[in-house]
Amino acid sequence: MPNIKRPSKANGVRPRRTGYHHGDLRRALLEATLQLVATNGPEGFTLRAAAKLAQVSDAAPYHHFADKEALLASVAEEGFQKLHAELEQAGNGASDAEERARAMGVAYVLFAVNHPSHFRVMVTRPLAQQAKHVELAKTAAAAFNLVRDALISAVGERQLQRVPAEQLIYTSWALVHGLAFLAIDGHLGPIAQDSSRLGPFVHAILSAQGADKSCT
Repeated sequence: MPNIKRPSKANGVRPRRTGYHHGDLRRALLEATLQLVATNGPEGFTLRAAAKLAQVSDAAPYHHFADKEALLASVAEEGFQKLHAELEQAGNGASDAEERARAMGVAYVLFAVNHPSHFRVMVTRPLAQQAKHVELAKTAAAAFNLVRDALISAVGERQLQRVPAEQLIYTSWALVHGLAFLAIDGHLGPIAQDSSRLGPFVHAILSAQGADKSCT
């Protein structure tokens, strides 16, 4: 019987891979997506590109995600989980209801700066797309309701008789949302690169907004 040598590490030949092997494929794909979003934006990549960056086969992503939209939905869901935790932590350290609302506003902007890829994916998912992914819709709603309750508590019943709650919420959201994009798009210059400066900067703007409202 002829002596047939089997490929081995010892002779420098490795067996051909017939599938994929990864310690945590899902995590690797999420991390790859975050890197691609940072470079190309939320829509500027493919599942194949994510697989290549994660060093797995083109078919591997389909073990966890039906398509690119499902992968982005998972990134957004993770982002809202992180945002909710950071908003809650910021609010818990506040001395009163008004300060709690401002602290959450600061935390929102700092989250965008510290997690820009998560943030861009989160805010580019229309509500119709969010609704298709139950867990994403839940985490997004939880973060929104946390902020909503903080804002309503901060202004009190008297002001709510003059300013509808919806108007208050979207006015405040527009302000911190705009500041977040100014920061991550580079329009705030070096301030955005230093959280010890950015936090007080945002806090001062939110405090000025609150002062203006109290005078109306």
